[in-house]
Amino acid sequence: MKEPLTLFARRTAGAVGLVGSVFLICDCTSSSQQLGFVEDPAPPVLTDPDAGRSDGAATEEGLISYCPSSQCPPGWTTCPDSRFPCDTNILADSKNCGGCGRTCATSTGPEQFTCSGGACKMECVSGFGFKDCDGVVDNGCESDQRDPLNCGACGVACAVGEHCIWQDDELKLVGCGCPPGKVACPSCRDLSEADSDCGACNNACDPTGGPDARQYSNTYYGCGSGECGKLKCRAPFANCDGDVENGCEVSLATDDNCGDCGNKCGAGQRCGIDLLGGIVNGRLAPSCVCGPGLTFCQTGEELGLPKGYCVDVSGDVDNCGACGNRCEVFGGGYGQTPVCDFGKCVLGCRDGWADCNGSQVDGCEIDTRSDPRNCGGCGITCDLTLGQACVAGKCVVEPCDQGDAGEVTR
Repeated sequence: MKEPLTLFARRTAGAVGLVGSVFLICDCTSSSQQLGFVEDPAPPVLTDPDAGRSDGAATEEGLISYCPSSQCPPGWTTCPDSRFPCDTNILADSKNCGGCGRTCATSTGPEQFTCSGGACKMECVSGFGFKDCDGVVDNGCESDQRDPLNCGACGVACAVGEHCIWQDDELKLVGCGCPPGKVACPSCRDLSEADSDCGACNNACDPTGGPDARQYSNTYYGCGSGECGKLKCRAPFANCDGDVENGCEVSLATDDNCGDCGNKCGAGQRCGIDLLGGIVNGRLAPSCVCGPGLTFCQTGEELGLPKGYCVDVSGDVDNCGACGNRCEVFGGGYGQTPVCDFGKCVLGCRDGWADCNGSQVDGCEIDTRSDPRNCGGCGITCDLTLGQACVAGKCVVEPCDQGDAGEVTR
């Protein structure tokens, strides 16, 4: 005969005192016996078995009690060089990928190797422009950007006689042949506007317009509609009033006309070259910098204007409190990392590490991901008597063995 749930609850609650705060009684609908993690153990669920509830509340048969475990959860193991039990993730550790001592290849050039799902996998670094199109690891990322059989992407093959060519002057985009309106010179160029390829490749216009051409302020003669001899403004000037006689009379590198006629910079802003957001038609262009809460850190000059980056000096480790003030770790111990805290450089702990003794000498000395004495934080102790493991900052538990009378038998 089954005991009333209230008696079962009293007995399991008594077991809590035996195993510590990691013991858990939960309402579980799954019959899985997989090992798991419990962050904050909940008190026993008390339910009146005679209430006749139909809302899915826990019954005695559905309660599962959890006890400390020294077993490693799936994907974790203890290696010969482990500091703590179950501290090696063989699913993601490139030095122990799929098993202890199984090291992935060293990343070189356009290839990098990572551990994913317990297997070493090769990836192509995007900045190099190479691709792995044949799927063969031995020859790495064998296809470059202008491979006619894999033009820009694997499997994109150009037609016979068609070249895989740069689509722009900045050499950022490739494709099979040139799009309508452009000609290969050698990259795809718009011959109707290109001063160096006007109407035909390598047909450069004379900027003076010839000996009889009239000269105007801040102007030159370039290409327009595929013909040379068209009057143009020199950067960064513009003809804002539409009057040819006074030439290109306005500089677009001023706070009142920044990048465009009449574009006036707001309070606290200045006209400059933002290296992160100041690209227009593939070229650096003036813009009003910076937005509220940001500081302009100058790195040089362009078009007579300061060029640089907009940064938040209150939290940028490379520009902490002021431009160029880089936070670094000097004399700090293992596990520490520089942090910019409201414009002041301080030493913080990397994720998964903590400074439990308050000493800067040894830095963040505790690995809270694996240390059973400091599991998830300083002083959070797993059951050391039973050898309970700490994995990913949590004490490991598993379903307890229950006797017929409902007592914990582990």
